[in-house]
Amino acid sequence: MGNIVKFPKRPEGPQPAELDADSLKAAIRPPRPTLPGLLAWLWRLLRLPLFLVLYWLRLPIVGLCNLVSVPALLAFLAGFFFFGSDSPHRHIVWVFGGVSFTAAALAWFYDSLLLALAPEGVVIGL
Repeated sequence: MGNIVKFPKRPEGPQPAELDADSLKAAIRPPRPTLPGLLAWLWRLLRLPLFLVLYWLRLPIVGLCNLVSVPALLAFLAGFFFFGSDSPHRHIVWVFGGVSFTAAALAWFYDSLLLALAPEGVVIGL
């Protein structure tokens, strides 16, 4: 029976609360804003308007990229048949391929930017 732990007895009667006005004010006062906190608040404030403007501009931007990409891709593929391997204009085929790839990549990156900026809970069909 030597291994029984006795708990201390609770003092009888109510304990006076040691409260002073300064400690209460310090506990209630919100923390001072920091630069990262202000930047996060500003980002949350500007994120939705930025998304809406970019989403509104999506049709002309992606449409222009597709308007450039598809004919350039067709010219790239057709260039292999129309220009022989010894033609001095063979380099133009690769220019068409590069323009097509760049326009398609630009449209893809624009859609990726829109998906990253989209508000949470919003499902958009790009």
